[in-house]
Amino acid sequence: METTINLLMKLNFSRNEAGVYYYLLENPGMTVYQIAKDLNLSRSSIYPIVEKLYLEGALLLENKDKDLYYAEDPSALLKNLSVGYEENIKIVKKALKQVSKKTERETYLNFVSYNAMISKAKTMLLEAKKEVYINTDLDCSVFDDEFKVLEDKKVRIIYFSFKKSNYNRANVEIYSHGYEFSEPNRLMLVVDYEFVLVGNINLLRDEWLGTFTNNPLMVRIISEHIHHDIYLLKIKQKLGTNLFEMHPDIFLGTINEKGINDGEETNKN
Repeated sequence: METTINLLMKLNFSRNEAGVYYYLLENPGMTVYQIAKDLNLSRSSIYPIVEKLYLEGALLLENKDKDLYYAEDPSALLKNLSVGYEENIKIVKKALKQVSKKTERETYLNFVSYNAMISKAKTMLLEAKKEVYINTDLDCSVFDDEFKVLEDKKVRIIYFSFKKSNYNRANVEIYSHGYEFSEPNRLMLVVDYEFVLVGNINLLRDEWLGTFTNNPLMVRIISEHIHHDIYLLKIKQKLGTNLFEMHPDIFLGTINEKGINDGEETNKN
């Protein structure tokens, strides 16, 4: 009983409301007097509880010589609660959108864990209106549901990856080097040239970290990075060879080019 009452309380029942509903589920057709007596509560406190549950559809009333109350069938109750919550969410969502922000400050929000970062990425995708750029070695199917929504909205998606991809959707333009990777390690996402999410895995801790921002410079930098990766890929495809292999004098000889892993050079050109 206590477990069920605690679960009902998670659905916004008060403890006494949950107790009354549970009691009537076990003892259908009771008067307010009987409910108050068996639950050891005063009739003055039971009346508003029963009235509230009745108005909300959790209880049913049979009018005889005395009013008899019954618990609504649990399946019907849960269905009613579900519909009510969905309607309330729509109302609250509309109301929150109308709240005027005092400032439009640039924000930097950090995420820890793969699930948190993917959840934020999916939210960003669903809010896209015009154009999306992605650079990642995650499998495209991770965002398949969101891509379907964007296809219906006619949002253009430009998807770059070093990893081989066989994904196919009309509104997703895939540019891939076709390499084989065992584990993904990066995600860069730009939405409508206004918002950016950058994340990667810390191999030493086996932990994904991500940052979301609307900072114009960061948006521009990540957008340019994704564009440049695609430009270099297309040049390679046109020339039949890597531009840097054809012209090694392009290299600057920097630490960035040599690659850094835990402070040690791992790839010298």
